Amino acid sequence: MAQLNIPLRIIAQPKALYRERYSCEIDQSRKQSPRFIRAETNPSRLEYPTIEIPQQWDSQGLYIRVTLVTVCSKEVPVRYIHPYPIDTTQSNVIKDVKRNTLYFPISKQELNDGCKSFCIIRKKLTQVELKNYGQLSLLNTDEIGLLHIDDSRDPRKIIDIYQLKKSQFLFSVAELCDNDLFPGTYDETSVYSEIMTANTTTPIKNDESKVRCVPQKGCWQGGDDILMVIPKLDKRKACHIYFECSSSNTKSQIPFEFVDMKTIAFTTPPCPIQAIGNQNIELPLVVSQKGEEIARLNFVYESSDRCSNDDMNFLFDSPDSSTTDEQYSLLDMFLDDTDTSMCADDLQYDVNY
Repeated sequence: MAQLNIPLRIIAQPKALYRERYSCEIDQSRKQSPRFIRAETNPSRLEYPTIEIPQQWDSQGLYIRVTLVTVCSKEVPVRYIHPYPIDTTQSNVIKDVKRNTLYFPISKQELNDGCKSFCIIRKKLTQVELKNYGQLSLLNTDEIGLLHIDDSRDPRKIIDIYQLKKSQFLFSVAELCDNDLFPGTYDETSVYSEIMTANTTTPIKNDESKVRCVPQKGCWQGGDDILMVIPKLDKRKACHIYFECSSSNTKSQIPFEFVDMKTIAFTTPPCPIQAIGNQNIELPLVVSQKGEEIARLNFVYESSDRCSNDDMNFLFDSPDSSTTDEQYSLLDMFLDDTDTSMCADDLQYDVNY
């Protein structure tokens, strides 16, 4: 077995820019696809962050430790455990939640391949969650770090001072011994990834009269997840959402859920109008409360020849899709600016209330 005193080598760095995602956006119970951190373009065309594994290693008992850490700066010249949790869908990974660390076992196949890739999910905390997180812990110690801000419960200051929009992975070799809860780390093998920075979207002007809907088109057979921002929405009042169809007086109500005080989420039903050829159909989407219309916009049902569920899934899963970032920038803005922690699963709303 090779001496474990040489730093690991990263052969596929994580993407330098990525879009932060809240827990409600990657909830597997809602059959949402995991949003793994992808790798930068690399000669080996590796899809996820990857390190080199020397083939002379013995895989028995060896793990790769992955910890998310803050970056150093003039204001904060030491590293902390990053508060935004990382996770994975792999069942054989040891998870140290307190240290925001994952221990990935090294398999014989990975020894033969000479590399190991990591499918890691990174979740952004809402401001309420960050406010209740407490003081950040220093890396590789159980000590609480010194306060670098006056108010440790001000989430905006925490994000700014500790530069939480930036992060790095710390990769290390670790070995699990008998009766140990977590593998012990060989610090000499540690290496930091390149800095990952959250995409910043252009702030959307707060037009009190403007209703926003993303996306504003979907497949004929329905099944598209929609976010709708309604400035006049009053969560205390009964609310009804429906498509207005001139050929029928029936108003089939669409079930929905609150994302925050002014934002709702729902899934489109099949188009209520029978398809004719390859044409698209534009229908008014209406929201009303106590008989008063508070929102109206046109939604486009695309013909089945022009879209498919597979195409839409690819769009939402694509790591480089600017459209995805634009669609979810509304959710980012409202969860940040309204300082709420409610996501679609946190509060369900019955349309018959």
